[in-house]
Amino acid sequence: MHNRPESARRGRVRRGLLTAAAFAALAALGVFAGIGAADPAAPAQTETTTTTSTTGTTDTTTTTSSTTTGTTATTTTTPSTTTTSSTTTTTGTPPGAIRLPSGRTSVPATSVAAPERLIVDGVRFTPSPVTSRHQPISIRVHVSDTRAFVVRGALVFVRSTPLVTSTPPEQATDQSGFVTFRVLPRATFPLRRGFSVQFFLRVRREGDPLLAGISNRRLAQVATLGFR
Repeated sequence: MHNRPESARRGRVRRGLLTAAAFAALAALGVFAGIGAADPAAPAQTETTTTTSTTGTTDTTTTTSSTTTGTTATTTTTPSTTTTSSTTTTTGTPPGAIRLPSGRTSVPATSVAAPERLIVDGVRFTPSPVTSRHQPISIRVHVSDTRAFVVRGALVFVRSTPLVTSTPPEQATDQSGFVTFRVLPRATFPLRRGFSVQFFLRVRREGDPLLAGISNRRLAQVATLGFR
């Protein structure tokens, strides 16, 4: 009878010790588990190497890590600009230029300089065809230059070739670029159907040599008929 209480007490002590040991073991396992879980999650040491390669206008940056590897490519494009220069040559108004009612511009012969030239751009005979040796022949001449300006004050010379009419002296063109000559046919002036008489014309600037400077020459002709 006396042994039962003692046995029960010892049993309770053993159970208490076992329980305490179990708690101690569980506590120990919990600590170790915490330590083990912390190690893999701890941040690893990272070594970063950056390599930059530049070629032309393209920059490439490569980053290498012990844990991750990333490549970033940055392309910078330099725009190419092409500039086209257009040159326009504008002929300025020469000194002494005058606007005519016809719309054309009249310039003095002194405003024409090489390499520009004078031009006999119009010749008109009256009458045409020529039918008589007793009637004067009117020769109306117009002068311009290679810029298409009407030229006043240009000296014009005209003569038949061969010499079958009178030869008038040089005359200067008027403001509109015209000059009119009157010549008389000689006895040798041919009057034949289908025949023409040629005239030599020269235009020059006063003071220039006859065959140089801005002078120019041309031929013109008038038809004849054999009435009388």
